[in-house]
Amino acid sequence: MFFLVFAAIGAAAAQMSVTLLTLSLKANQIDASDATSILALVSGAAGIVSLVGLPIIGRLSDQTRSRAGRRRPFLLAAAAAFSVGAVTMIVANDAWSLMLANLAFTLGSVCAGVSTTALIADQLPSNRRGLPSALISLSTPVGALVGIGLGQPFGTSIVALVLSPTLLAVAGLVSLTVFLHDPQVTQERRPFSFLEVIGVFWVNPLRYPGFALAFASRMLVFSGVAALNTFQAIYLIDNFGFAPKDLGQAILLTVLINTVVSLLVAPLMGSLSDRLGRRKPFVVIAATILAVGLLMAASAETFAFYLVALVVIAVGQGVYFSVELALATQVLPDPENPAKDLALINVANNLPVSIVATVAPAILAIGVTANDAKNFSAPFIAGAISALIGALAIAFIRRVR
Repeated sequence: MFFLVFAAIGAAAAQMSVTLLTLSLKANQIDASDATSILALVSGAAGIVSLVGLPIIGRLSDQTRSRAGRRRPFLLAAAAAFSVGAVTMIVANDAWSLMLANLAFTLGSVCAGVSTTALIADQLPSNRRGLPSALISLSTPVGALVGIGLGQPFGTSIVALVLSPTLLAVAGLVSLTVFLHDPQVTQERRPFSFLEVIGVFWVNPLRYPGFALAFASRMLVFSGVAALNTFQAIYLIDNFGFAPKDLGQAILLTVLINTVVSLLVAPLMGSLSDRLGRRKPFVVIAATILAVGLLMAASAETFAFYLVALVVIAVGQGVYFSVELALATQVLPDPENPAKDLALINVANNLPVSIVATVAPAILAIGVTANDAKNFSAPFIAGAISALIGALAIAFIRRVR
């Protein structure tokens, strides 16, 4: 478990440090006057690769029959992709080379995420998945803090900002491959066909209703989180009068609150869920708490109260994303080949960002009379409603207690 979590946090540190900081700095170096367009191009391409790559890499991993096992090759591929991405990021001098660098980091993140998540189902019985699921779920916020923290002493040095978290990722992934017991799978590989390629993006909801409900729940709850992440910065400016120069410190404080609270709550609840043999009550209550926190944030009149709301959100979010992942491993259509279906579950993490961006103009206009005004509380309220519906979806899963 130590090396599993080490690898997951290292991979998240490499990917999130690039996403949150290095890409913006590099785009500004390439063309300060057109940095936003460069970022849009680079991030958009990475988003498509992530959505398409998750189930495909998961399917390839499930079907791998190498002597090294079926997860170890993809862990090593992740380490190689991060290494290539780091070198390309450092030498990139135009938008296209920067896009290639970010695509390499995205591919590394996909391979690492698919492998580490699948190992929970591969290596552990269903009644021992709560704690590792919690720790893997927390790897992204923890990795973001670690990745940004490693680069802080080096200022705006691109070389140091890229290499420090990348070396951590490579060390974690390689260490896991060394200590991992990943036996060769001997069952016959399914024949390749075009329908097989299309099939990686589809699970029949009528045949596997539990999986479909878990997917729908995660997408609905993540929509609430996406609403918060997307509009938090502008909400702080509009609602509390933050100056743009002070926004960075305020956002860092919110990230710290989310990570610390989640680290305190999620492992405890994951372990308790294992001990009691229950998943659904934890997930339903956690999603409800998250919804309450979003409603508190929407009605906050002071920044201090908003921070209290974030604590409530962090409690709900931390418990939900840990226990719900353990629940998802128990409703897989093919438990012997879990990587592809767990990758589809992870697709539900990314889709809400696009969904929220699409419906945002209509939601921001709710209750507004002036043409240029925006209702920045509305996305939080909509996110709370979405989270409550996600909690309701979990209640209808029958195969899990």
